[in-house]
Amino acid sequence: MGFLHMHAAVSLALASVLWTVQLVIYPAFRFIDPLHFSHWHTRYSGAITWIVAPLILIQTAGVAGRLFLLPAPDKLWAVECFFTTLAWTVTFVFSVPIHNRLQKARDEKAMGALVLTNWARTASWSATAVCSWLASGQA
Repeated sequence: MGFLHMHAAVSLALASVLWTVQLVIYPAFRFIDPLHFSHWHTRYSGAITWIVAPLILIQTAGVAGRLFLLPAPDKLWAVECFFTTLAWTVTFVFSVPIHNRLQKARDEKAMGALVLTNWARTASWSATAVCSWLASGQA
């Protein structure tokens, strides 16, 4: 399996995790007992980091690595860079602060904001998966 195929596999795995979080995990937050929410959220955040962080870092490294494999940057790479940057920006500007609020207490408004802003992350990581999948087909 070549570099582009491995990059596509990681990108698809990351997109799959984001869709699971968006459609299953975040909506389930509302069913967690408010008295236990902070403890549960702390454990959830720690556990999901072990899954998401390596995928995000490897995917981002793959985007950077693609630059060195290309004779010149192409449009597909530029689109993937844009969406990777957008996903990281939304993560640090919105998602991390919202999760920090939820660490302290269950907050319906924060949970709604998390679901809403996570659509941008889900769409962005999905777009990077499509780009990397298309690039792997050109190999």
